[in-house]
Amino acid sequence: MTGRVLVQNGWIVTMDPGLGDLRHGSVLIEDERIVSVAEHIDVPDGCDVIDANGMIVHPGFVDTHKHLWQTALRGVVGDRTLVGYFSDVRRDYLSRFRPEDAHLGTLVGALELLDGGTTSVLDHSHGVVSPEHSDALAQAGLASGIRGVWAYGYCPVEVEGPQAFPSHADRVKDAYRVKDAYFGSDGDSLLRMGIAATEQNLLPLELTENEIRSALDMDTVWTSHTHCGPGNAPITRGFHTLVAKGLIDHRAVLSHCNEFRVDDFDVVRDLGAHFASSPDSEIALGIAHPTPYRDALLAGVQPSLGTDCVTCMSADMYANMRVALMFARHQINNGPGSNYETIVEQPVSTRDVFRWATTEGADALGLADRIGSLVPGKYADLVLVDTRALNLAPVLDPVADLVLHGHAGNVDTVIVGGQVRKRGGKLVDTDVRGLLSQLDDSRDYLLASTGQLEESAALADEAQDWSERLTSLS
Repeated sequence: MTGRVLVQNGWIVTMDPGLGDLRHGSVLIEDERIVSVAEHIDVPDGCDVIDANGMIVHPGFVDTHKHLWQTALRGVVGDRTLVGYFSDVRRDYLSRFRPEDAHLGTLVGALELLDGGTTSVLDHSHGVVSPEHSDALAQAGLASGIRGVWAYGYCPVEVEGPQAFPSHADRVKDAYRVKDAYFGSDGDSLLRMGIAATEQNLLPLELTENEIRSALDMDTVWTSHTHCGPGNAPITRGFHTLVAKGLIDHRAVLSHCNEFRVDDFDVVRDLGAHFASSPDSEIALGIAHPTPYRDALLAGVQPSLGTDCVTCMSADMYANMRVALMFARHQINNGPGSNYETIVEQPVSTRDVFRWATTEGADALGLADRIGSLVPGKYADLVLVDTRALNLAPVLDPVADLVLHGHAGNVDTVIVGGQVRKRGGKLVDTDVRGLLSQLDDSRDYLLASTGQLEESAALADEAQDWSERLTSLS
């Protein structure tokens, strides 16, 4: 749908300090953009009117760390740790992925995000087994209609037989091909090209450096798993080496940062880089120092939020905000509380965490001037949440209500760039039943084709062994 859309009578959470919240407000959309936000807007001629009475209207969420290709493997490592995830998902299952599995997982995963109120994503797409897979992954992201960054994954993949990429340089060359074929140079396109660098120390440094330099050459957002390594293995460590080489700036989205402390975040702040946290998966996979919110905030670095991978955790941003809020409060309150001091004020508010999921995410993707808040001139990416539900009623504070009590099933309507993607609780023009049937087939193929997975006791040296094998491939 294009043209004019008027959302009226809703509780508008603009996330803009000047506009604030409007208890009975309206948002007028023309084509892709918001043209007015006010208490009352007269209905223009030929306008599609959406009655938001009893609903909270908020900016679409921005998920800054997601692996969409894994959707067919939902919950497969629910009882594994990070090294089990490496072994099962990144090595064994991925080596069996066909292009159609990668395409379907990305498409359905993106639709799941849209269905739950996430309108933008940084898809860390490290499911690139071959050039055919990179085509399938990029095409799926574009076909989904989600906004954000599709980040080409450079990490090599172990497969039987000849490698699809004779060398790591060929993989980098393929990224340029994909950018030219699908993304061009239009900075206003819904989905843009990005780069997902291989974990530091998984490959020789010069290869990692080449990956990041390709992103800088493309002038695009790049992302990498950062200092979240398993045990003694150095994988994902090496941030300060990249800093010394001049490779970190505002285009870097550093995921997890579990081993960072205040002085590390000081460097992140000074360079204008961004911190993407995935609290659910970090805790679930047994990472030693999950969600370092206290240190980031002490350094003046605001987090953004990602839902990571459905192989171990939910894609629901409302649930993710709750975990982030509780963990941030625990980290900061634990010190004085352990000394029996009375905590009289919460250091992190529900609105702080809601900002992490919206405006901070927009900033991380380089889109702060275009999305993240409901302001005239920005893209019309907004979500209507039906509060006439037992878990949300009555509403006293709309943001507290969403963060503390909301879930993806409460989302009634989703609009991306003025296009209504969900209405009345159902995705528009989407054969959900047919896609889920295909997803079942993909799951069955992957489960049947994968060999014997390693027992937990055999995984102690998996990370270091994996590094040696991938280095030999590259």
